[in-house]
Amino acid sequence: MATFIQFVLLFLLSTVKFVVGVPSAFAAFKLGFVELILFASGAGITGVTIFMFFSDWLFKMWGAFRIRFLPAKNPKPHKIFSKKSRLYVKIIRKYGLPGIALITPTIISIPVGTLLARRIFPDRKKVFFYLSVSVVLWSITLSAILHFPSLLHN
Repeated sequence: MATFIQFVLLFLLSTVKFVVGVPSAFAAFKLGFVELILFASGAGITGVTIFMFFSDWLFKMWGAFRIRFLPAKNPKPHKIFSKKSRLYVKIIRKYGLPGIALITPTIISIPVGTLLARRIFPDRKKVFFYLSVSVVLWSITLSAILHFPSLLHN
């Protein structure tokens, strides 16, 4: 029973923080190469699906929160661009949806990447396709790195 709960918790962790959950699942359960790819792909695509499904609701709730609780005019100016936001803008302008999809599972988390892609690109099917392909490619990459660490030393 404890193992099942651990498995579910690591699966849920992998749906939001892919690059942490997948190696943790590998270490905890000693999953084989194909098993780890299936675990990682399933968790990542589940995360993309959940955040795609709730994205419109989250945007609506954020808008209502901003109107109700945040003042219309901010008394002190805030920084518009940070290094991270500049990176996102550069990737979006140069690479578009494929660029966001590529960095989503590893550099930015699945929820942030999914919500960012949904906010910028209106075609839900296209966003889901690109993010899912990215998750599968990163699943294969992480599984190869974890199973064959000598790949990194050559």
